Amino acid sequence: MKKTFALLALALPLIAQEGFDFKTLDKLGANSRNHTNITLDGDMLKLASGFLGSGKDSDSLKPLVDSLKGVYIRSFEFDRDGQYNEADLDPLRAYLKQMQWNRIVESREGKEVSEIYLQTRSASRVGGLAIIAAEAREVTVVYISGDIKPEDIQKLSGTMGIPDIRQELLDRKKDKEKKKEDE
Repeated sequence: MKKTFALLALALPLIAQEGFDFKTLDKLGANSRNHTNITLDGDMLKLASGFLGSGKDSDSLKPLVDSLKGVYIRSFEFDRDGQYNEADLDPLRAYLKQMQWNRIVESREGKEVSEIYLQTRSASRVGGLAIIAAEAREVTVVYISGDIKPEDIQKLSGTMGIPDIRQELLDRKKDKEKKKEDE
């Protein structure tokens, strides 16, 4: 019961905001060995798009970046298991649930949790993408807000501090295969 009230108390300020306050996730990094904090709101995204360079790839990314409202990434690495509290991710989950994002992927394997959320606008448009990847010694949250075509999500992967989602999935698959071989 106390947890429910605490979660509700944390979620109420989030409901009143237009977007999620990522400073609430920053406490995850209190004991981290390494951390990455990327906050790009609309104005910063326009500035960052100028650094994309020139050529075919940057030309296709610039209109996409212009349609984004924000890109927020928090990534923390820890020396030992148990140096962060997974409950610190609950305010983000509560915000996503309140704003009616759809969790399209949930994978739990031991202490590893991977979740992907989409905020759909129509059958062909996405209003945002959120990824939560938590392991015993690493936590990464990627939150992208803005009008995105599903095929454009792949274009963002590996740019502007956004992890290469394809590579992350390949690395996780290789790690799982290696663990099975070691057993």
